[in-house]
Amino acid sequence: SRMKHLSSSKHIYVASCNAECSCKLDQWDPVCGDNGITYMTACFAGCKSSSGTGKNMVFHNCSCVEGQRLGLGNSSAVLGQCQRENCAKAFPYFLALQTACAFILALGGTPTYMIMFRSVSPDLKSFAVGIEALGGRVLGGLPAPIYFGALIDETCLKWGTKSCGGSGSCRVYDTKEFRNVYLGLIAGLRAGCCLLYIVLCVLIIKRFK
Repeated sequence: SRMKHLSSSKHIYVASCNAECSCKLDQWDPVCGDNGITYMTACFAGCKSSSGTGKNMVFHNCSCVEGQRLGLGNSSAVLGQCQRENCAKAFPYFLALQTACAFILALGGTPTYMIMFRSVSPDLKSFAVGIEALGGRVLGGLPAPIYFGALIDETCLKWGTKSCGGSGSCRVYDTKEFRNVYLGLIAGLRAGCCLLYIVLCVLIIKRFK
């Protein structure tokens, strides 16, 4: 079985099958049910007994697992998260596409400097290079970790809890949403960059006609 989602939404973990178990929301000891769903703990899976020790421990009579399977088959769970989707076949294509995109975007580096040098007076060329580098760092290097991190945090399904009670690191992400946010943001930024290049080309053509 492969993990499809957690046992519930981001903020609601209690269901009718585990409502009487008094499960603690600050615990994170995931188990994988026979239905392919990962639960935060065996308690949230509604498990009533266990066998074995350590990594070989198996939980039995899990009411939430049985409910998902409509009472058919086993209702047990094992320690650890369920296996995620295997991306080994798609990864080479993704890597090739990323390499091609990086190569195409890099082709614009030299023409950009040529346009910049031709657009300023000779005594301002060094100053123009400095301003271009400063603008790239200020507009790209500094804020990028902030908005990338904020958007990635929105894809977190379960946050850890520090011993002092504060919020810790993310325990598990929604991988599909993470992918859409991360790659979508990159695609949006690159599309905006290409649009600005098109505007620049139009202005240059009009100027030198």
